[in-house]
Amino acid sequence: MEITLLGHSMLRIKTQKGKVIVVDPWIEGNPTCPKQWLNPEKWEDVDLVLCTHAHFDHSLGFETLLKANGRVMGVVQYEHFLKEFAGRVPNVFPLNFGGSYPLLDGIRVTLVAANHSSSFGEDRSFESAGAPGGFVIRLEDGYTIYVSGDTSYTSEMETLIKPLYKPDLAVLSIGDIFTMGPAEGAYAARALGVKHAIPCHWFPRPQDAADPEGMRGLIQAFPPLEFMLERHEEFSSELARYPGIEAVMLKPGQSFTI
Repeated sequence: MEITLLGHSMLRIKTQKGKVIVVDPWIEGNPTCPKQWLNPEKWEDVDLVLCTHAHFDHSLGFETLLKANGRVMGVVQYEHFLKEFAGRVPNVFPLNFGGSYPLLDGIRVTLVAANHSSSFGEDRSFESAGAPGGFVIRLEDGYTIYVSGDTSYTSEMETLIKPLYKPDLAVLSIGDIFTMGPAEGAYAARALGVKHAIPCHWFPRPQDAADPEGMRGLIQAFPPLEFMLERHEEFSSELARYPGIEAVMLKPGQSFTI
């Protein structure tokens, strides 16, 4: 299994048998996405696209990937499905909490709860779009990944996800302001009982971004993002309080392999 962070919360997972799963694609307008991944040909091998919620930084690229090839399937929460895809896009599958999508070759994706919001149209055309979620992804060999989506810490991480799904790896939103911060994210990793934890939903400093000018423009348009810069560094320090969990510190474009 290889998992690649492609900027902010966008993930690419390549399984042992070669299936490709993308989570929360934000491609267009994402100044943290490595430039080579802006090429449509890079996405032609995608089998499954998962979207935790409708906010632009998790979904602006979802429909693009639904057209990547003739076999790709997308998965979203039910009301999000009704709002944007029902009767219009044939290759989107709706899930609600606790429900699972069984992919070929034994992969199973389950929607779990997140404590956040879900909407689109951050301008004056704001519309609600269902409920946010996270995903538990069980791969062909049993290796299990928990992707938190945008959330605060929730007790279900320890009371449900840990004992029932037994995740090996957690990808946790730790950018603060709109999600957990580094301390809450580290506590979530402890509660989940995982071996490895990848922090996401943080932004690089503009000079370190794939598109420096785009990153500066994003901060200028939305100043709270300045408080989310490089927060993954704090996560690593906070996680050191809980022995037995390794922080996997990925920069955009970097991969972790099991």
